Amino acid sequence: MATFDVDEIKSQAKRNFTEAWMSTAKLLPTGTKVSLEGEGKPHILHELIQRSREILLNLGFDEVENLTILPDSDVSKQYGPEARVILDRVFYLAELPRPEIGLSAQKITQVKKIAAKADIGELTSIFRRYKRGEIEADDLVEKLVTGLDITDYQATELLDRVFPELKKLRPVPSNKTLRSHMTATWFHTLAALQYKVSFPLALFSVGTRYRNEQREDAQHLRVHHSASIVVMDPEMSLDVGKEITRDILQQYGFSDVRFKTKTATSKYYAPGQEQEVFAKCKGNWLEIADIGMYSPVSLANFDIRYPVFNAGLGVERLAMILYGVDDVRKLAYPQFSIVECSDEDITKSLTYIANPRTATGRKIARAIEETARKYKDEIAPCEFLAWEDDSKQVKVVETEAGKRLIGPAGFNEICVAAGSIYSDVVPSGVYTGINYMRAIAMGAAALMESKDENLIYQVKTIKHLSDLNLRIPETIRQYIEGQQKKIGVSGAVFVTIKSQSVKKPCKTDSE
Repeated sequence: MATFDVDEIKSQAKRNFTEAWMSTAKLLPTGTKVSLEGEGKPHILHELIQRSREILLNLGFDEVENLTILPDSDVSKQYGPEARVILDRVFYLAELPRPEIGLSAQKITQVKKIAAKADIGELTSIFRRYKRGEIEADDLVEKLVTGLDITDYQATELLDRVFPELKKLRPVPSNKTLRSHMTATWFHTLAALQYKVSFPLALFSVGTRYRNEQREDAQHLRVHHSASIVVMDPEMSLDVGKEITRDILQQYGFSDVRFKTKTATSKYYAPGQEQEVFAKCKGNWLEIADIGMYSPVSLANFDIRYPVFNAGLGVERLAMILYGVDDVRKLAYPQFSIVECSDEDITKSLTYIANPRTATGRKIARAIEETARKYKDEIAPCEFLAWEDDSKQVKVVETEAGKRLIGPAGFNEICVAAGSIYSDVVPSGVYTGINYMRAIAMGAAALMESKDENLIYQVKTIKHLSDLNLRIPETIRQYIEGQQKKIGVSGAVFVTIKSQSVKKPCKTDSE
């Protein structure tokens, strides 16, 4: 079973990425078997997206895929003078320029140190073709490996150590944007199809929208989904659109629907032709959709000759109403979702931050705990030898006169009950098998097991699990906090553990 020491791996990668990348490959299991049993669980939003697709298909709408990337000039065509304000919520796309990579005498020397047999002429050719776009960025390392007959390791080292201009690249802004609303790209679809189909043309698309929100919170996401429809017909009117909207919402279970004309109309809709749609849910009127007739000005800017009705439903907004969710983040992303955890689940999730890796280290940890327990009430100044071998001594000490060797919470037991983590003098609830001194001893032993030098491991007042050399997964923490439960491990330990190197006596000539 593989468990990664993530802090150590990150430290290695910071010192030398390529070395860490190569060496950590051996940490991965091989020759194992993993069986997937039962059925997978679909994402709640994609279930609603599928339901939306089925509703619209059954009502006679054809499904299309709209553009995702468009120039900012398209927003101006739709919004007119209002465009500059609207573009504030739009994500602009930027691109990394491809640099001119030269090979100076110094760089050639560096290249040869890493890959002695590398053909400098071929290397120059590869970079030239990369600059011209003949080699895709994600193919560059492979081209270096095959073109220069070098290893993956050497290719990565060349890019990392010899060509800093690649690290210094900065994005260059473009006029390309990600669609912030589905309407932004309906105009292109309608313009292309207006002469190829019979009327009425009824289309729908379910896809992502990207909004440059100031923050993501319970009500706002920067990436969300829209179920959007358009109906184009020479006789199309808002009255017809409202009836179509009623039919759609009835399929979701909303039988009572109201329409309210917006005070300020979005400029891609005709004046007075944009309405908010409210549905009654559990006794409350909730906004559920936005509808309207596109402005002839916006349509003309895309050479569209016929009236168009549009309606848009925010899938996340709809899901929050249908499923009674109060935080859109919990709905969308697993890291925000609240997973039900039993007390046993919480108990099993509690682990040491630092853990001895050797048998000697584990023996040191047990010796520290046993010594601390045996002499916990001794009055300082005092010190007690817990472990000794040929290279080190480990002692539990207290130097402040009048104090006990171990503070009052030193042997509190860590327990779980009713979703809370707490400490008790004797085990209760679901016992974790961990007391304060045991957790501290594991941290001290992990530090001292392989170092023959003078070290001090000191713990005073406990406020957090990490003060005890303990941690829980973030999902478990979110569950505890989300249920208004507690992690109550505060207490005074005041323990000092010292490791001192032991000098081996020198042998005499007679010996």
